[in-house]
Amino acid sequence: MIALAAALALSMQAAPGGSPPPDIDLLPPPAAPDPAAVARQEQLDRELRTRRNMLQLHQLGGMLTLASLGATVIFGQLNYNDLYGGGGYTRRWYDWHRYSAFTSAALFAGTGALALFAPSPLEKPMRLDTAMLHRIAMGVATAGLATQIVLGFVTAGGVLFF
Repeated sequence: MIALAAALALSMQAAPGGSPPPDIDLLPPPAAPDPAAVARQEQLDRELRTRRNMLQLHQLGGMLTLASLGATVIFGQLNYNDLYGGGGYTRRWYDWHRYSAFTSAALFAGTGALALFAPSPLEKPMRLDTAMLHRIAMGVATAGLATQIVLGFVTAGGVLFF
């Protein structure tokens, strides 16, 4: 108990305004960044921002393509019903279907171009992931859409090749 009281008395006698001892810096000062490395990092940042913007527009284009393809199907069915389903052959929906099909094809091509021309500054190993499955599926869809365009002109012109 006496020892505790003596320790407490000694701690109260220490100077309250004393400054702490100076710190010792054991590490060297940080090196100035290499200008070439800074330039490479800024270029990478610019390319990644460009890629992000292009791929966000690609997503928007995909949704617009889906909507325009839906409209094309609806107008195509209305056109078919008009021509062959007792609609009186008025050709009322022909232009609607035609222009929505052209719009769908243009949106599809533009959306694909955004993805194809987006810069890829980071190395990515080839593997089967969702992005690769999307690329494969869109390759098949591109072939299908190109075939659909050709068949649309063939059937509209009444030319059959078989």
